Amino acid sequence: MRVTLREIADAAGLSVSTASRALNGHPAISVDTVAKVRRVAELLRYRRVRSHRRLDVTQAVAGKSVAMISLAMDPSLVALPVVAAAIKGVEAGLSEASACLRLAHVPDLKHVPRGLRPATLDGVILTGSRQGSHIAAARSSLIDQLRTLPTVWILGRPAGCWGDVVASDDYATGAMAAEHLVARGHRHLAFVNPKPDHLLFMRREDGFVARARRLGAEVRCFCEAPPGGWGLPLRPALNVETVQGLIDRLLAAEPQPTAVFAAADSVAAVVYRALAARRLRVGRDISVISGNNDHSLIAGLRPSLTTFDIHAEQIGRLAVRQLAMRLSASNASPDAELMIRPTLVEGESVAPAS
Repeated sequence: MRVTLREIADAAGLSVSTASRALNGHPAISVDTVAKVRRVAELLRYRRVRSHRRLDVTQAVAGKSVAMISLAMDPSLVALPVVAAAIKGVEAGLSEASACLRLAHVPDLKHVPRGLRPATLDGVILTGSRQGSHIAAARSSLIDQLRTLPTVWILGRPAGCWGDVVASDDYATGAMAAEHLVARGHRHLAFVNPKPDHLLFMRREDGFVARARRLGAEVRCFCEAPPGGWGLPLRPALNVETVQGLIDRLLAAEPQPTAVFAAADSVAAVVYRALAARRLRVGRDISVISGNNDHSLIAGLRPSLTTFDIHAEQIGRLAVRQLAMRLSASNASPDAELMIRPTLVEGESVAPAS
């Protein structure tokens, strides 16, 4: 009797859709899950019948006019390695599919570049500020026009916005950070975030707090914007002043946390400097872990930072494939979320708890 995909999924303890994507090597499925499903399929002697309707990205996108647009982001934020890598992935994917690519940066939603005409576009791939719901609430003709186009967001979809999204699993990043710290004996943990209403950071916080507490650790969150707050266009947290007050509160806490999960690598770099100003050494006096694997941003940190690679370039390429699916679809379907599991990049910033 022919083994069905349902039997493979049940044997692996997964949903049918996850098992199917694992068998096809979908980039949103972790390497471990792909290996597990393929082992089960081999044991059960499963044979796939390939569909003749398999998506041809080039056929769906070739000749189409597609824009890669950043919204409400300061140029310094767009230049962060993780954002630049995701945009690079989009450019590579669209180039390989022979699409007509347009790049546009729109820091101020009220001032649209002259060459950007949404009416001439077939689809868009967007990245934007995830601080609050500024983009969804903006009274902007550009936003109104973009809402009518097939849309895929990369790195996260701002609150209240439309379209599909391809991003890293930020909840998993937080949960994995907690597991890593607790496994090294840390029981008093802290989460540091100078952008308290940032959607990505909130998801990391949720995953970190939930998993840490389930593992029996105590967690304190130090989340507060600097006195001037954060406006648009959004900028990265690169000044010591943005986290110095949070670090001072952390150091005064009883019991004092022995390990810190910084919301992102840009925050971790500032945490390093803030701790150094108090003559505390990362990896000896206090441990630090973060997320994004922003290579050039953290290359000079000593000791090397333990972080999570979110596979930004892969996110960009997968966004092109998702847009191709939207462009080739004959009927409307609900907005989709594709999440890529992060990978631990172990440095020397996390030491065993003494």
